[in-house]
Amino acid sequence: MDRLSSSAGTMLRRQRHSEPSTSLETEETLPLHLPSNGIGGENDTISAAKPSTTHVAMSGNTHWKVLLHRRWYLTYPLILIGAVVCVLIFGTLYSDLTTRDPCKVLEESKRSDGDVSATLPRLFHYQSKKDTLTEETKTWRKVLQISDDSRTYPNIDATKPSESEWNSVYWSDDACMRLVEEHFPTFADTYNTFPHTIQRVDSCRYLILSKYGGVYADTDISLHTSNAEELEHLIPDGVGLVESPYRYNEVWQNSLMTATAPGHPFWDVAVEIMKERKGSNVVLSTTGPKMIGDAVERYRSQQQESNDESDGKNTAVHTLPCELFQRLPSGEWDTTFLNVLGRDVLARAIPMRGCGRYGDDRCEITRHAGKASWTKDAGLV
Repeated sequence: MDRLSSSAGTMLRRQRHSEPSTSLETEETLPLHLPSNGIGGENDTISAAKPSTTHVAMSGNTHWKVLLHRRWYLTYPLILIGAVVCVLIFGTLYSDLTTRDPCKVLEESKRSDGDVSATLPRLFHYQSKKDTLTEETKTWRKVLQISDDSRTYPNIDATKPSESEWNSVYWSDDACMRLVEEHFPTFADTYNTFPHTIQRVDSCRYLILSKYGGVYADTDISLHTSNAEELEHLIPDGVGLVESPYRYNEVWQNSLMTATAPGHPFWDVAVEIMKERKGSNVVLSTTGPKMIGDAVERYRSQQQESNDESDGKNTAVHTLPCELFQRLPSGEWDTTFLNVLGRDVLARAIPMRGCGRYGDDRCEITRHAGKASWTKDAGLV
């Protein structure tokens, strides 16, 4: 009986070990009755196996849950990436489809009188920590046919409107400080209170155009007209502010501005707002594009309330269209990663009217590389 039981047990163990591990059934022991051969009694039994689904069913469910979890773990990022790509494609298509023909904009932007401003001071202003000319600034001097060295403060004799010769003016941090102290003393406290250097740089350019008029351009903006007269026909009477291609955040920028006469009242409003916000370290709203937008809104509101039409269009604030003066430099890796991310991703993620293709030379008057160097070296005091 012992040999028979041992043989049967061995056979059953082999059978169990030969079952696939992925079987949907497992084994449960049941009594196995052996025929009586006179050796053992009727109640002699050995353990036999009975299939049971409980344990394997649980194991199988857990297996599928793990697989599904892993699949969703991989699927979620793919869904997110796909959604981002769709949004960027839609934003790009929307921008391309809503872009105005730059050559039509050029014709519409030319002065209606067919002449240049009778009061425009032919002064080209630029700011930098060093007097070394950038490649972009060199294009202005070439097109405007400026052969003399740049003037510096206070040796700035505003050219007479009848003169056709342009002059460039270089503004350093020290020159800006002297300009504030000598011509805008009530602004000196605000100027010195600004925590960021870029805030003083921003505010100085407004004071420059208020005092002298002319054209101001950042040192990463290049000029692409064939001659100075073509540019002059596009400078409106009063103040001109370049339109921002980042319409989700701002309307105008201060990277390119014009003033056909000194002392325009708009700059007084800008100074007033900067005084109100002195001490704040938020650049965009204290001295940057957001402040400019608020100044335009307040100035126009004041003009409407006073019904001041004394100087007509000479007191107006105009927009220099981005199709001509500031297209978005998409695809250019000439600045920091965060700046590229902002202009190539964020600008597409929010659908907005486009400004045209950067660098195609089709009716492109100026080209702003948009290197945003102020985010790297303007810094704190």
